[in-house]
Amino acid sequence: MAGETANIAEVANKVSKDIFRWFRWEKIPRMDENFACHKVEAHKKTKPKKTDPSHTHPVDTVFRYFDPYLNKYIYLNTDLKSYKKSSIKPATVKDAIESLAKTLDCAMSSVDWKKKYVLDSAPYEVRSLLFIYNWDKDYDADLMGKLEKLKLGEIPLTPDSIIHILDPERITYLYSVVKDIEGLVARKELPDDDYSFLYPDLVLHKAHGDQSKYPATIEALCSPYMIVRHGPVTDYKKIDGKLTKIEINQPGYIIYYNGSGETDKEFVYIFDVLSRLQILSSQNQIKFRVASLVVNDNIRSNFQKAKNTYVADWGLDGHRKNDLDRIDFEVVPATAPNYSPGVLAWRIHD
Repeated sequence: MAGETANIAEVANKVSKDIFRWFRWEKIPRMDENFACHKVEAHKKTKPKKTDPSHTHPVDTVFRYFDPYLNKYIYLNTDLKSYKKSSIKPATVKDAIESLAKTLDCAMSSVDWKKKYVLDSAPYEVRSLLFIYNWDKDYDADLMGKLEKLKLGEIPLTPDSIIHILDPERITYLYSVVKDIEGLVARKELPDDDYSFLYPDLVLHKAHGDQSKYPATIEALCSPYMIVRHGPVTDYKKIDGKLTKIEINQPGYIIYYNGSGETDKEFVYIFDVLSRLQILSSQNQIKFRVASLVVNDNIRSNFQKAKNTYVADWGLDGHRKNDLDRIDFEVVPATAPNYSPGVLAWRIHD
């Protein structure tokens, strides 16, 4: 049973690694370690004995990424859950959130946690992430909707504590995006490293750091769309007997969309965003990739209708029509991770 339990836990770990590396998240090497609680009276379920006042908090893993708007690193103290369908219950998830809240409360001011996971002196913020993977792929309920009906406000959180939740549906969406990125790289439509996620300067927030390495923040992963900016794809070709570096695909943008495409208004809004960011008029490649788990049967018709509406709003501007016609529209097949405890039981250790 212990081996089976370990395999179940390993499933979520494997899936999270496969997903987040493509979004430019860094995984801190230390895993499955506890750190000392310094708020024992508040966090220990049973009243601590005078002879044994100690208490610890578990940490499955910690991810970090640089947030361009906040100009600091976000450390995500992550609880990796791997459940079969029958185990995904709102009350169980609420218990996990409550445990994470206590862990986060300690981690934010813990010297022990900082020594284990903070690797340099760069400014940072600690948050928590609950990663809920459904390994039998049978869960199809609206978990986030069910959680909204629970009294999550009863969970003790400090004003500056933030807990993010990735439910099975969101994880499948993100995995579908990752598999599509891998396919684009394999077909040499996207460079394997020269890409980043777009964060335009806002009225109240300016983007900081190296634009060529911007990651996808947790907010971007949970938003209706993400914009990827990439450089040219290059290769080597023998010319006059010499290997010469040539450009085989030009720079461009990829928009990953997590909507159903039920109405044309969805796409008109996206066109407005692309226009404001001067992506439409950039003359670069633009790929629009729908990776939603639920896609309307009329999505292509609605996309075309949106283009016609947008051109009409611009007074039938021929240049605007040419800009929109350059968009390569595709629906990405939903792809769920094919990892299960039984499969990983046969894994070969390095």
